[in-house]
Amino acid sequence: MADLTVHNIRPKLDERLRRLAELQGFTVDEVAMEALSFGVDAIEDRVRKQLLNTRELHALKEAIEQIEKVPDAAFGLIGKLRKS
Repeated sequence: MADLTVHNIRPKLDERLRRLAELQGFTVDEVAMEALSFGVDAIEDRVRKQLLNTRELHALKEAIEQIEKVPDAAFGLIGKLRKS
């Protein structure tokens, strides 16, 4: 397993990690590894959702552009506003 050194941990976070370790009978390293694991999972989920939203938005715009190109009058008006 690789080693990781983290510098400049906020005092409040350090205190929380130490308190959790003491309450559970674990080492601070064990609690920190668990916290990092959960944190990385949460960040990956957030990034994945952002990428998915971006891809979905792009795909939707592209689909609307293609539908608007259909020569049929009804389908060609999908996504367009009528101008009064």
